[in-house]
Parts: sequence; C-alpha cells; structure tokens
Amino acid sequence: MAARLSALGLTPVTTHHDGYAGIDVYVPRTISREQWQELLAVLTTADHFGLVDSSEDGRSVWAGVNKNPRSGARRPGAWPSASRS
Repeated sequence: MAARLSALGLTPVTTHHDGYAGIDVYVPRTISREQWQELLAVLTTADHFGLVDSSEDGRSVWAGVNKNPRSGARRPGAWPSASRS
C-alpha cells in the first residue's frame, strides 16, 4: 500500500500498533483526477480508511491494515478513526 501511494508522488508514513499497521499521507488539492482514482483504489485495499479535509491546501488520508487478517471480526475501537479530527 505504501509503495502504491509513493508511486502517486505522495509520502506515506507507516506506523505499527498492536493488531494493525497505520498509514497516514498528506494529499495536496492539486492531485489529478487520475491520481485521486488510484488513491481511492489503494485505500479500498485497507481494512479501514478515512479522510480529514481540514486544510486549505490539502487533505490527510489514513488507512488501517489488520496485522492478523485471519483473526475474524474487527474489535470496536481497535481502529484509529475515532481519534482522527
């Protein structure tokens, strides 16, 4: 996922947590329609993702990927979405 984001000219930051890996990336408003479509395609490969549109010059996108995909259901509160603003 991080490699595909980098190929779009973005700079993803990956962090590792208990049970999941998180990826955060700044997305400038100047991103092309084709890049935006590829970004969305990349995000759909994550177990959880979101967008924070709080800047005049861009957006922040985050994704969470379960480290143990065979473990079954996601635990409520296990993803960072509640803490994003």
